[in-house]
Amino acid sequence: MRKSTLILILIMILMVPSAIGARSLLNVSLGFGATYSLEEAGDISLGFKNPDNWMFSGELSARLGFLQGQAMVYPITCSDDAQGVLLIGMGSVSLPVLGPVLALEFGAGPSVTYMPTSSSSQRSFYELADGERADAEEKTFSEAMFESPVYLQIGLGSEVGPVGIRARWLMESEATLGSVYTSSQWWEIFAIDKAFLSLALTLKMF
Repeated sequence: MRKSTLILILIMILMVPSAIGARSLLNVSLGFGATYSLEEAGDISLGFKNPDNWMFSGELSARLGFLQGQAMVYPITCSDDAQGVLLIGMGSVSLPVLGPVLALEFGAGPSVTYMPTSSSSQRSFYELADGERADAEEKTFSEAMFESPVYLQIGLGSEVGPVGIRARWLMESEATLGSVYTSSQWWEIFAIDKAFLSLALTLKMF
């Protein structure tokens, strides 16, 4: 009886990796999240209570094997209370640590901050790196993207059935695509200006 029990336990142990190791080849998900930023030094618990330190977002992500692409949209408020949207495109790798249960994610991508016309501004504009602004009628979207900060991310992802959870450290670089291209020094993107804690909940579409 003891031998049969030991054999049964051994079989179950051998079956566990195969059960959790299977991860779908293709995953397209929609999600929403919250990103926390505390720009001033202070008590983090007090910072959590301040709504100004939070940004809410929507995102679309697609993964094929280990390669992953994400499009994130953040409604934001600029320094002069102008309302706009921060768009971040992220290319990343998703490396399974424990099948679909846990994966490491590393990525980088460009951003664009767009401010449409409003009661306080009759013209739409892009907010570029270092807070500079450019009229949207004088600069194209791609030109604004090359002059906007690059974002990096490192985090953990988990897939449990159709539901996914992501916890990541999102970082705004001092570099832009244009500055990296002109200087040919890609490592400049690791000069971090701001960092955020981002949490997201996603639902697998197919």
